[in-house]
Amino acid sequence: MRRLFDGRPNELRRPVDRTRRRWNVVFVLSFLIALLCGVVVTTAVWESESRTARDTARHRHQIEATTVRSAERAVSNRSGGNSRVVAPAVWEYPAAHQHSGTVSVPLGTPAGRPVTLWVDDAGTEAQAPSSEARRAFTAAAAGVGALGLLVLASGAVVRLRLLLVETRTLAQWEHEWEAVEPRWSGRPRRERGPGDD
Repeated sequence: MRRLFDGRPNELRRPVDRTRRRWNVVFVLSFLIALLCGVVVTTAVWESESRTARDTARHRHQIEATTVRSAERAVSNRSGGNSRVVAPAVWEYPAAHQHSGTVSVPLGTPAGRPVTLWVDDAGTEAQAPSSEARRAFTAAAAGVGALGLLVLASGAVVRLRLLLVETRTLAQWEHEWEAVEPRWSGRPRRERGPGDD
């Protein structure tokens, strides 16, 4: 890290070395910015999910329904073929308002057994409010996704820029080598003529 952020002048450091160092610093800073963005996204999603769960919880009520027949298997997902155990049941919510429907129950539930059920304000069966663990998982997944996306994007930009710098450096070295190699090796240099490519 000290060498990465070292800005002291050095005669042995070429302009390309300074360019590489700058782009490496850019990558480290972009990682820190991506980390900050990940935290912000996680916090925002957590607050949004919590607000939604609070609003939903105000309109969800846990009641007891009574099964009218014994449990049976039913297919819940046509494409996946996953099955769940259901039974017809009756319940009252709000008071004196009868409802009936098919509800999920444990395997082997007989008729006349009470089962816990979530309903909305009208008494229709509804999903339970999301749990704290589910909200935490959703927020963490969103934050990690944002972090990963930003790190990959900045890494790709820095990598592309460093490849361009490397290509330019190699071309410059090749040009310099063509000038130095004949003197260094003692081999006579062949001058290019009009018909040479």
